[in-house]
Amino acid sequence: MKLRSLLLVGVGLAIGATLSRKLREDDPNVVIGPAEARSPSNPALRAVSAGAQRIADRASVVSLDAIRRTRGAIRERLAAQDYDDIAWN
Repeated sequence: MKLRSLLLVGVGLAIGATLSRKLREDDPNVVIGPAEARSPSNPALRAVSAGAQRIADRASVVSLDAIRRTRGAIRERLAAQDYDDIAWN
């Protein structure tokens, strides 16, 4: 019984090692490298994608500013009301 258990543990370790080795291999479908190397060669397409990136960046900045303004307004409203400090602790 003990020899069979040892054999099962050994087989499990061998399978685990094989799977681990296989999962650590590089995936050929994943592109690694700078984004400029993958940029389109067509100048018009490059201009459009750069413009889209600028618009997305600007939208994220505006969105974060709106969130900050909203949080500030909430803080001001909470500070203006007379709440008991014990309820907030």
